[in-house]
Amino acid sequence: MRVGLLSALGALWAVCSGTGSLSIAAARSEKPPGEPVAESAEEPPEGKRRPLRELLYGATPEERERLAEERRRLSAAAAAFGTDPTAIIGYYQLTYGHNAFTNNLRLDTATAEVRLPITPNWLLRVTLPYVWADLNQPRGFTTNGTSDTVVRTGGRLYASPNVALFVGTDASIPTAAKKELGTGKYTLGPGGAVAVPMPRARSLFFTVIQDFNSVGGDSSRANIHFMQVQSAVNTIWSERWWSTAFVT
Repeated sequence: MRVGLLSALGALWAVCSGTGSLSIAAARSEKPPGEPVAESAEEPPEGKRRPLRELLYGATPEERERLAEERRRLSAAAAAFGTDPTAIIGYYQLTYGHNAFTNNLRLDTATAEVRLPITPNWLLRVTLPYVWADLNQPRGFTTNGTSDTVVRTGGRLYASPNVALFVGTDASIPTAAKKELGTGKYTLGPGGAVAVPMPRARSLFFTVIQDFNSVGGDSSRANIHFMQVQSAVNTIWSERWWSTAFVT
C-alpha cells in the first residue's frame, strides 16, 4: 500500500513538473529573445501624430506632391497680387479706401505703392497716400492733400515651401501737405512678417508685427509709440480674384 501511494505521488509530481515546463516554454516563445514583453502592449508615440502630419502634408506620395505643388502656386499667386508681405518682387499699385467713423469723420484715401527688389532677398517699398478728410461737425474741417510717406526696407531671412520669414524696418517721413493730414513726426518701426501657405484652404496665412517710435519732427506735437500686430488670411479664388480677411 505504501508502494502504491508513493507511486501515485511520484506520477502526480512528474505531471505537474512537465506542465510547468511547457507553460514556461510557451510563454518564452511568444516574443523574440531580448525583447521586453511590456513594450509591445502599446503603439509608438509617433502614431498619435500621424493624423495631423497627414492633414498638413498628405497621406500618400501622390497627395504630398499635390499639396506641395499647391503651396508653390499659392505663394506665387500671393506674390503677384502683392498680398504676401514676405515676397521679394517688383510691384506697383494704386489702391483706394473709404473709412467712416461714429463721430462723423470720413476719410477717403488713394495710396500709391512701389516695391523695388534691391537683391533677390532684399526689398525697398515706398508708399504715399493722398487723403480727403471730412469732419461734419460745427468746428470740423474739410481738406485734402498728401499724407506722410512710408518707406520699408528689409530682407527675406528664410523661405521654404512651408513658411517664409521677412524682417525689416518701416520709416515714416512727415510729408503731409497740411498739418491735419499727418503726424508731423519722423518714425521708425522695426518689425517682421511670417507667411504660411494653407493648400487645403487655398489660402495664405500671414502675420505682421511692427513697433513704431517717433525719432524727431515737430516738437510741438505729441511723440508716437505704438505696436501693431496684424494677421490675415489671403484666399486665392482664381488667377484674377482673391480676398483677404484682416485682424488687427
